[in-house]
Amino acid sequence: MGRKQGKEISRTQNIVTWYEKQVLQVVLASVPGRNIQMAIKMITKKEDNENIIMRERRMLLAARDCPFLCHLYAAHQSLSRAYFITEYLPGGSLDDLIRMCGCLNIGNVRFYTAEIVCGLQFLHGQNIVHRDIKPENIMLDADGHIRIIDLGFAIDGVTASNTISGVTGTFPYMAPEVLHRQQYGAAVDWWSLGIVVSRMATGCSPFYYGPVKKMAYKSITTEKPKFPSWLDAEVKHLIKKLLRKDPQKRLGVCGNIRAHPFFNTIGWEDLERRRARPPFIPFRPVLENHHLQWPEQQVHHPVAEFTYMSPSWARWMKRSGL
Repeated sequence: MGRKQGKEISRTQNIVTWYEKQVLQVVLASVPGRNIQMAIKMITKKEDNENIIMRERRMLLAARDCPFLCHLYAAHQSLSRAYFITEYLPGGSLDDLIRMCGCLNIGNVRFYTAEIVCGLQFLHGQNIVHRDIKPENIMLDADGHIRIIDLGFAIDGVTASNTISGVTGTFPYMAPEVLHRQQYGAAVDWWSLGIVVSRMATGCSPFYYGPVKKMAYKSITTEKPKFPSWLDAEVKHLIKKLLRKDPQKRLGVCGNIRAHPFFNTIGWEDLERRRARPPFIPFRPVLENHHLQWPEQQVHHPVAEFTYMSPSWARWMKRSGL
């Protein structure tokens, strides 16, 4: 890899570091005296990030109509921060599940992949590209269904004729066209899904996954995916279709992904209506109440028209006397 490619990797890390500085933390909050939890994402407001904050708010509102995306309860702002109050997903992430099990059985991989497909197709139908699909951003709700979270890197308004650019996301899950700094669209999410499916089915990525960025770059952009000999033939074929280097030939963009033989046992209508039974229902962890202390800051960057509360959340607050 040349000096230019090394600079591209460095830019990638700078983008990720910048965003992590904006999103200080996500905390668990509870209603005092009630066993109700919610997640609060806190973003430091600056003079140049109002559009980013409003874009995430806009996409979270669009996500309300999909059962496989994390839902927004309310949005609030203090003098220095913006807050997204979302549902708390107690089942942990796919990353937690993979680390605990090593790899998942094919039935579980099929179920979770199918639900992720539904979530991605909804986002893409809204002209939203997530750009950071990875096991850490796929959570399980209390019933065991998946929820795609974290739209911090996502961008809307993306169509076949209105593509985007920018090295954004998590390096091992980035598509070749992202690393090459080319224009791209929704195909990058299908590439990332291919890596996620491989992680679920085998416990590892089909490309180099070590600490040497130059080797990872070369592996993703030039090499064919590698799989263990014991991997199920249909899931291997699915992953290969998702990991086509040419985004126009990638499954999800080219062809009907739901018609792939790997999903032959999936009833898509029942799945979309959450009638399909998840592989297991997560154990509910014992949680302590966490109380937030809002820091007093002098800087004030008001974000116009940001505050929001969903009608269902407002009704619940009224019934609870809060």
